[in-house]
Amino acid sequence: NLYPGGVAKLDDDLFPPTHTPHNPNLSTPCFTQSDSLSTLDNFAALLMASFSFARAGAASIPLHHVYLPPVPVPPTPPPVLLLYIHGLDSSHTTWLPFLDVDDDASAPFYRSFPSYAVDLRGHGESALGEPSLFSPESVAGDLVDFLADVSTKPPFSPPSETTVPPKVVVCGHSMGGRVAMLVAAKVCASPPPSLPFVLSRIVVEDMDVKKRTPPFSVTWSSQPSAFDRSFSSSSSCVDELIKAGYEEKRVKDWVVDKRIRQKDDGSWWSDVNPQARSLSYERILGSDCGEEAMETIREEEWQENVTLVVAGGSGPRGTVCDKESLEKMKRRLRGLDYLVVEAAGHSIHKTHKSEFGGILDLVCKQVS
Repeated sequence: NLYPGGVAKLDDDLFPPTHTPHNPNLSTPCFTQSDSLSTLDNFAALLMASFSFARAGAASIPLHHVYLPPVPVPPTPPPVLLLYIHGLDSSHTTWLPFLDVDDDASAPFYRSFPSYAVDLRGHGESALGEPSLFSPESVAGDLVDFLADVSTKPPFSPPSETTVPPKVVVCGHSMGGRVAMLVAAKVCASPPPSLPFVLSRIVVEDMDVKKRTPPFSVTWSSQPSAFDRSFSSSSSCVDELIKAGYEEKRVKDWVVDKRIRQKDDGSWWSDVNPQARSLSYERILGSDCGEEAMETIREEEWQENVTLVVAGGSGPRGTVCDKESLEKMKRRLRGLDYLVVEAAGHSIHKTHKSEFGGILDLVCKQVS
C-alpha cells in the first residue's frame, strides 16, 4: 500500500484492530459526540482539570511555545488539536517552515486545525527546572499539563456539559518521537479522572526505542550550576558551545539556522543547552523508557493509534533508527502504522515536506 509521494505502508489487514480502549482520555476507533459526552459524567472533575492538573504533576514546567491558528479560521471550535515536539539540541523552530503556509487556498489539511510547537524543558526558551527532577515522567507530564491547559482556551470552548473535548494528535521528531510515546504511555497508564482532551494519535518521526549512548560528551564551565543560555555576543555563545564539546562547524551552522540568535534586547540566545543534552541522554535516550512506553502502549492495546514514520535515506544525514529496534516495535506494536519515506533524511518534515505533510493530512482526516 502506498501513501502519497511513494510512501510505503505496512498492510493493516495483517494486524486488524481488535480492541476498543476503555480509557476515556484515549481515542476509540469510533468516537462520536455521544461517546465523548459519556466520558464527562463527572463534570466537576473536568471543570477543575485545567486549573488543578498542573499542580497535581508536582514539578511541571511552563513550556515556551508558538501557537499557529488554523488556516482558514473555522467558524466553530475545531475538533482536532496538533502538538509538535522537537528533537535533541533543537527547539520549536524546527517545525515552523513545515507549518508555514502562503495563503488559505494552498494550506494543507493538517493546517486547518490549531497547532502548537513547544520547547521541551531545558530546550529552546523553556526553563530546565531542577536537574534532579528531569525525567521521562516529568518531561511527559509537562506536555500533558500543557495540553490540559490549551484545550480549554480559544479556539476551543471552556468545559461544559455539552463540550466535546478536542482530539489531540502529538507529532514528535527524533527524541520528540520518543517523548510522544511517553505522553501516550502516561495517559494510558495513569490518567487523571478527566482530561479536557482526548489523545487520538501519536506520530513518531524517525525514532526507535533503542537505548542510546551519546556520540560525544558535553561539559560546561558553570558545572554543576545550570548552563546559562544567554550571552553578550554570538562569538561568546559559539565559543562556549565549542568548549562544551560540540563540533565547531555544527555550532556555526546553528547561527545560520537561528538556534543561536540575537534577541530584541541585543543579547544572544542559544536554543541548544549542553546540560539538557546530557540529561536527555542519561534519562530518556539512554534509558529503558522507550521500551517501557512501548510495552504500556501494547498492554493498553493502543498501538493502532501509533504512526511510525521512518526516513529511508542512508548515510550521516539519513535515518538514525536501529533496524532491530524497528523490527521489535513492529512485532510488539502489532497494528501500528509503519511508514518509510524513501530517500528522506532524518528530519523528514524538512527534506520531504510534501510526503510528510501527506501522511499528516491522512492522520488528521482519520482523527477528525
